Amino acid sequence: MNIRHTVRVAQSRRRGFTLIELLVVISIIATLAALILPGIQSARESARRITCLNNIRNIGLAMQNFASQSGGKLPPMIGYDSYPYDDGTTSGTGYYGWPVSLLPLFDQASLQRELTSVIDVNDDYAGLAASPAASSHDYLVQTQIPGYACPDDQTAFQQSGGLSYIVNAGYAHPGDWGDPGDGGGVLTAPTDGNIHGPEKLDWNDGSAGPTTNIGYATGVFWKSNSTVTLDYVSNNDGQGQTLMISENIDAGPWWSRRTGDLAFAIRVNVADNTTFPGDVTAAAGGTAGFGVSGATNNNNSLSMPQDMTAITGSFDAGSAAISSPCSGEGRCWRPSSQHTSGNVNVIFCDGHGTLLNSNIDQWVYARLLTPNGTRYGQAVIQGSFE
Repeated sequence: MNIRHTVRVAQSRRRGFTLIELLVVISIIATLAALILPGIQSARESARRITCLNNIRNIGLAMQNFASQSGGKLPPMIGYDSYPYDDGTTSGTGYYGWPVSLLPLFDQASLQRELTSVIDVNDDYAGLAASPAASSHDYLVQTQIPGYACPDDQTAFQQSGGLSYIVNAGYAHPGDWGDPGDGGGVLTAPTDGNIHGPEKLDWNDGSAGPTTNIGYATGVFWKSNSTVTLDYVSNNDGQGQTLMISENIDAGPWWSRRTGDLAFAIRVNVADNTTFPGDVTAAAGGTAGFGVSGATNNNNSLSMPQDMTAITGSFDAGSAAISSPCSGEGRCWRPSSQHTSGNVNVIFCDGHGTLLNSNIDQWVYARLLTPNGTRYGQAVIQGSFE
C-alpha cells in the first residue's frame, strides 16, 4: 500500500514547462525565424525577378515570331485600320499598339478579334482609361494578359489592362509623346494627330523639310507605315547593339495608342520640322545635343560630343535616362523598374536579354536606341556595356 501511494503522489506532483524554459524555447524559435525569413524573402524576390525576365523574353520571342510571319517587319508601335461601327451606321479608323498585335502569340486571338472586328461608337481611345464604362469594350480592355505584367510592378501586376513593358521608339519630340487628348477621339487617324513618327523632326542635314530616313535611324518601332525590319537593324548598327524592349513601371495600359504608354525614347525638344534637335544637353559645342548646330553635313546629324574630334563634352539624356525621377502613367520617357538600384531588364533585337544598369554611360545608352546611328555620325560602341 505504501509503494502505490508513493507513486501516486509522485505522479500528482509532475509539472509543465517552467517560465524560463518557455522563454528559452520562444527565443530559439525567434532566432530560427530571423535566420530563415530573409532567405525566404530573398527567394521570393528572386522568383519574381526571374518571372519578370521570362515575361520580357517571351515578348521578345513573340516579336521575332511576328517578324518571321511579316516579311521581317516588327509589329507597329501604333497600328490602325478601318472597321465598321458596332451600330452598323458607317465605318471609321480604329488603332491599337503593339501589345494588341501580339495577342494571338499569347493565346489571345479571340480577344484581338473582338477588339478589332468593330469600332464601338462610344469609344474614345484617348480617354477610355478615364471612363471605361462609356464603352462596350470596357470588359475587354480590363483583361489581364499573362506575361504582360511583371510581378515586381505593383502598378500593373494583376491590374486591369496592366502592362510593364515598353518598346524602343528612338528619339522623339515631346509634343508627340501622347498626353491625354492628343489627336482627338476615335475618328482621328494617327497620321493626323500628335503621334510620334520619323517625319516629325528636321535633322538639319541640308535637305528641305524633315528627313524620314534619319528619323527611322533613331528607333525601331513606329506607326503602321514603318520601313524598319530586323534585316535593316542587322545590316546597320546590329541587332546585338540595338534595344528592342524594356521595363517601365509607368507603362500601360496594353490597349492604349499613346506613345508614352507603349514606348521609351530620347527626348529632343524642338518645334516640329523647324529647327535642330537640342533638348538633350552637351557640355560643349553650343546648344545642340546632337551634331553641330546649323550643320549641313548629314554625316553628323545624330552624332554627339564624344563622336566629334573638334568637340569634347558630356551627354545627358535627362528625363529619358533609365529610372530617372518620374511618375504618372504614359508620361515617363524612360525605362524603369522596382528592382534593386533601378536596373532594368531589356531585350535586344537579336533576342538576347540582360539587366541594364541604371548608371550606364548616357551616350552609350543613346546609341543603343538607334538601329542606324553610325550612318549619321554616331561612333560604333566599343567593348561591353552590360
